[in-house]
Amino acid sequence: MRSITPDQLPLSVLEASYRLGKLVAGTRKARRLTQQALCEQAGLGRNTLAEIERGSPRVQLVYWLLVLEALDLLGNLNHALSAADVGRLADSLPRARRAP
Repeated sequence: MRSITPDQLPLSVLEASYRLGKLVAGTRKARRLTQQALCEQAGLGRNTLAEIERGSPRVQLVYWLLVLEALDLLGNLNHALSAADVGRLADSLPRARRAP
């Protein structure tokens, strides 16, 4: 797998990553959790959490999901990405045509 740098990413990806990082940081602070306490709940290191809170798109998706789960936000994301919605989205995408 090749390494991707942030300057190679679409602006929409960078914005989403940044907003999600701010959501994580804001939720943690609103719940009066230290970074260390959240790290212990999520099972990851402080450097990784700091990168997530900065909105780094280089952090593996599984670590983002662990943090969202520890903050009880993953259920909201799953609800937003319900199977019906994903199905409708998939149906709206153009289909690849097979060569004759």
